[in-house]
Amino acid sequence: SMASLEMCWPAPMRAIGAQNLLTMPGGVSTCGYLHKKGGSQFSLMKWPLRYIILHKGCVYYFKSSTSAAPQGAFSLNGYNRVMRAAEETTSNNVFPFKIVHFSKKHRIWLFSGASEEERRVSPDT
Repeated sequence: SMASLEMCWPAPMRAIGAQNLLTMPGGVSTCGYLHKKGGSQFSLMKWPLRYIILHKGCVYYFKSSTSAAPQGAFSLNGYNRVMRAAEETTSNNVFPFKIVHFSKKHRIWLFSGASEEERRVSPDT
């Protein structure tokens, strides 16, 4: 059932440093810098650079690779599509893409890399 699936999907750890997360047993799928679109109405035009770590089905984003705690983290549970976000392309955002949940209630996460290759930080690889 869906309920039992929900139970075994890991929730992100809330207060782990980037370096500690990188050395966790069980391994980091991928990591690297991407621009992340701001989530609040005050930061929607901003795409700050964030250090992204993908670990056990969760995405963590840090100010840098040495940050003591993430700025945020979310589970990829239910996020089933990664798509080019062409409408977000600007001179600064060369390759924007979005991570989309199957349910409309969930936030669409927007990131931007310098190339198609950098999209591979995302869960479909």
